[in-house]
Amino acid sequence: MRRRRVRHFPGGALPTGEAPPPAGMPPKKGGKKKAGKKKGNTYFTNEDGVEHCAPFGFAPGDLIDTPLGLRAVVLGVKYAFPEDLTGGVLWVRYALSEKEAPIENPSVLTGYKRASATEHLWREVDKLNAAAAGKQRARDADDARKRSEEAVELAKMEKSLPQTVKKPAVKKPAEEVAAPSTTEGKENANSKARA
Repeated sequence: MRRRRVRHFPGGALPTGEAPPPAGMPPKKGGKKKAGKKKGNTYFTNEDGVEHCAPFGFAPGDLIDTPLGLRAVVLGVKYAFPEDLTGGVLWVRYALSEKEAPIENPSVLTGYKRASATEHLWREVDKLNAAAAGKQRARDADDARKRSEEAVELAKMEKSLPQTVKKPAVKKPAEEVAAPSTTEGKENANSKARA
């Protein structure tokens, strides 16, 4: 069996400032819990009449094409110190990956260009179509739920109805009962002869 190596610290305190564990108990694993993740700065767009994206040559929500051929949407500007409002960086969300990232100053670097007005219109049309399709799916699901509930109710009602009603028996015509057909008579005669 392996022995544990025990560290002794001067004064009995651990380097983290915690009190030593009681004798015979192993030290806690992990340490102190950290507070939740801090939220990053918000994107500044057109608050207080100041157009924060204008120095970069774009507006919030613009579709832009990067020099690498990627499509992105302008989110806004983030500042290191929101009180200072200098040295801002333009942030975008890339269309395919949905990742947000800062980009170099597009007014200094060439290759960043705003997508055509047609592309912006088609983006709005696609948003409206997606919203309409979502509403239609919700309506279809609601209709299916209602139909299934109605089917369950009908099944319950059928089970609760009295079973006294009998189905009418099908009567054979008088001719078939009185005289068998000629082929039936021959078959009966053949079967009697064999017996």
